Amino acid sequence: MTTARLSSRWLVPFLLVTFSSFLLGSDCNSGVPQATHLSSGCSERRQVALTFDDGPNPPYTQQILDILHAHDAKATFFVEGEAAAAHPDLVRQESELGMAVGSHSYAHSENLVTGSDDFEADLKRAEVVLEGILGYRPRLYRAPYGHTSEAMLRGLYRAGYVSIGWDTDSEDWSDIPSDQIVENVLSEAHPGGIILLHDGGIGGGNPDRTATVEALPRILDGLRQQGYEPVTVPDLTGVPVAQDGSKVTGCSRS
Repeated sequence: MTTARLSSRWLVPFLLVTFSSFLLGSDCNSGVPQATHLSSGCSERRQVALTFDDGPNPPYTQQILDILHAHDAKATFFVEGEAAAAHPDLVRQESELGMAVGSHSYAHSENLVTGSDDFEADLKRAEVVLEGILGYRPRLYRAPYGHTSEAMLRGLYRAGYVSIGWDTDSEDWSDIPSDQIVENVLSEAHPGGIILLHDGGIGGGNPDRTATVEALPRILDGLRQQGYEPVTVPDLTGVPVAQDGSKVTGCSRS
């Protein structure tokens, strides 16, 4: 979750820098290898990526999957390892329905941003859980609370991950009504946008995500009316969902 809407004014130059870093395998300023951090994707097509954090979380994750499937829409789920271990069938279903699945840490601790040994252990613990469910090691990682640091990005680079942020915040984490969630998403939608939503809660909790579920059909209908196609983060960015490079979809950056 986050408590601040991100500005989009710097996204184009930032994306160019981070993608260059991805190609070179190092941070452009320090020369120390760091994972790429992406907050948006390709802007040459009218596509956006809906992302759902903190699940899986019954019954809301299942309801969200049903809505996405009914609307022939794809999304990306950043799952907590602890919650995934408790509800592996939901994570497996996400993948089987063509959704992308990434790691959102194991325990969603604020302290992980330091990139310490605790971060490395948490990252590996989540990876083991997800590989056991999905059959591959995920390549996508979203930091708890969206907080990143140079130390964390170095740890993610060593472990083979790409860090995924967002540039459109639905603010559904703040318990606003469904009408406001819809307005927040549709008013900020733009080509290449990565949209933050939630199907679960911190540390595998079980919050009421009724407002998000109620908002989702209207978000999907509104995006389509604006000419947007909801796709996965791999579709939008060209970053494969698996660390072995399989399941590559997507976006040319030439």
